[in-house]
Amino acid sequence: MDTSLSRLLSRISIAHRTASEKALSTAGLHAGQANLLFCLWEKDGKSQAELTRELCVAPPTVNVLVSKLEKQGLVISRECPDDGRLKRIHLTEVGKRKRIEAESVVIRLEDRTLHGLSDIERNTAFLILEKIYANLVESENDSET
Repeated sequence: MDTSLSRLLSRISIAHRTASEKALSTAGLHAGQANLLFCLWEKDGKSQAELTRELCVAPPTVNVLVSKLEKQGLVISRECPDDGRLKRIHLTEVGKRKRIEAESVVIRLEDRTLHGLSDIERNTAFLILEKIYANLVESENDSET
């Protein structure tokens, strides 16, 4: 058994990313692309800066993701009519329809990830992981000031 929480979290992260990539490939997506699409399915027409913040990635990463999703016909970037410097990313009809397939894949992956856990254990795990994430984000924000 791992005695280091950091090592265990790292191993879980890598295993989950690997499983996500394999599962999402059946929907023709990579994990990063799916994450961006999930952001747009929550609210279409977000700016690249908003997506960068929500995905916790660098701006060039969002540029690459958007470019690849545009080539697949899932999104389109449009200049904001109020501010020509700002581009908003919008789902195409194909991108909107891809949601059902991607959500189905994610539900199956979550079921596999949480297999054997009771509802109480699932809820507890979720709460603990949210707190761990908040601690890490807060400590990162504290170190920036």
